[in-house]
Amino acid sequence: MRRVLVFLKYPEPGQVKTRLAATVGAEAAARLARHFAEETLAAAAGLGLPVTVCYAPPKCGPEVRAWLGTDFEYVAQQGADLGARMHSAFEQAFGQGAARVVLIGTDAPDRPVGMLTDALDLLGGHDVVLGPALDGGYHLIALRCDAFAAEAFIGIDWGSPAVLGQTLDALRVAGRTVYALPPWRDIDDQAGLDEYLEAHPAAAALLAMDEPR
Repeated sequence: MRRVLVFLKYPEPGQVKTRLAATVGAEAAARLARHFAEETLAAAAGLGLPVTVCYAPPKCGPEVRAWLGTDFEYVAQQGADLGARMHSAFEQAFGQGAARVVLIGTDAPDRPVGMLTDALDLLGGHDVVLGPALDGGYHLIALRCDAFAAEAFIGIDWGSPAVLGQTLDALRVAGRTVYALPPWRDIDDQAGLDEYLEAHPAAAALLAMDEPR
């Protein structure tokens, strides 16, 4: 069985997209986060595979379900850092019988959906598949149950440009074979947003100033 895990944060103003919020404002940043999540989930749902929404913070479970509906499974993210949370999500998916799992975030909402199916297919000949991000991290990671590599999530400087390199080094030391997909952009700063809006100009409406009360 194959499964897609989507990591997202409930789009509460002031709690999401803080780097973008510094330039577009907290409300607009939250609208963008909501849009990116919805676009990501629509693409994932179109694959016809089981999709699990891994949400944060855990207390926002009712709000997340009310927002996204009943087409997905839901699990709260659990762990002290991003690596621990991803490790936990993979373990839970494998424990439920999945043989191949791909995990994505919502910061690359226009990644070609074929990357997800390619990643799952490529696990037939590789232990791990990564989707590099242009900022030095990655936007996608796929693992096989029989080659699970906890090392990919330990000792990584999450949020830094070193994430991809450190992950590759850890997997190499662990003896895992890795396939890297073509890189794609994450949208976590103004430059990334500008590129996204150039490709998707209709999304610029999300930046409109709120009407005064």
